[in-house]
Amino acid sequence: MKPNLEIEALAERIMSDAGISLPLRLPGGKYIRWVMRVPNLESRCRIQRMYLKMGATHEELKAYTFEQKQEFMVKHTGTVSRMVAYAIVRGWVLGWLLNRPVAWMLRSCMYPAALEEAWMIALSTMSTVPFGNTIRLAEVMSLTAPNLSRRK
Repeated sequence: MKPNLEIEALAERIMSDAGISLPLRLPGGKYIRWVMRVPNLESRCRIQRMYLKMGATHEELKAYTFEQKQEFMVKHTGTVSRMVAYAIVRGWVLGWLLNRPVAWMLRSCMYPAALEEAWMIALSTMSTVPFGNTIRLAEVMSLTAPNLSRRK
């Protein structure tokens, strides 16, 4: 079975909470970077609430053509930027206070393709399916049983 390196890299980022660096271009031509980490539970609930209101599934979004993606982003740019902002500004109070200014900054200073990719990464961290195999393996393993490599 071929290992899925994309899932393993995502799992490593989630477990280490290192985050993903997002480039922003300021009006003077200077670049800064903001780090988008895995959202906490409060931010996840806010992101999922907004995602469900949009009425699109993750599989549909991956199957969109270029024109369909452009049409979707034109229609939902504000919602997408607010969802990415919730992933950047984690926390109950800070997320509530800074979400709209950060979303505005993302819309005005970030390339649209980068914003869309950051949004897809934020959505892919919501799924716990890739960790199902690891959890099933941990349930089956008996940590108190002797290893096969040891002799009696």
